[in-house]
Amino acid sequence: MSGRYSDSDHTLALAGVFQGARMTFELARVGHADEKMLQASVATLFVTHPATVMAVYGSAANLAMGLRHFIFQLSSPRDRNPEVTRYALQLLQLGQKLYHDPARLQALGEALDNFQSRAEAFEFDEDTRYSQLAAIYQAQISPLSPRIMVQGDPANLQRSEIADRIRTALLCGVRSAHLWHQCGGRRWHLLTRHRRLLKAARMLSAGLE
Repeated sequence: MSGRYSDSDHTLALAGVFQGARMTFELARVGHADEKMLQASVATLFVTHPATVMAVYGSAANLAMGLRHFIFQLSSPRDRNPEVTRYALQLLQLGQKLYHDPARLQALGEALDNFQSRAEAFEFDEDTRYSQLAAIYQAQISPLSPRIMVQGDPANLQRSEIADRIRTALLCGVRSAHLWHQCGGRRWHLLTRHRRLLKAARMLSAGLE
């Protein structure tokens, strides 16, 4: 994947980041998130040689949650969710760290390849898939700074199946954050290209209605 990237490309990647951030928030606070959206995000981890940014996600429908909350966060600054914003910005920082660390990026890719082979061979159930992906996040992403400190209901955070889904959601968010940097995205673009990104997000979201 190379060449010039459009506002829609940048917006798709950012929607992926916000989708991971929002799922993290919902899992931690209420103990569940849209399983379809989580599985759609997980699928992006295994798209390693996409021809386009859209090919990473399959369709904008797989980013419905991310687009919705990206639009809300950008268009309603007074009402934005500070936790989702914090998670998203930290994910962007981690994506940048990963972008500039080819050795860790290669190790992450190898871990995901190994996971995929084992998942197919042993037919992992959903809880096992999430626990294995959570372990990859802990091994490859958690050592990086900033370390994301998730806030929520202790009863949720202490449940292993929810904690595993949170780490999986964060891993998916990092994947999109890395893609954002691959496409030339920078944090200050959220300010300097605010209107362009918001327009692109609304256009993508309108196609889902």
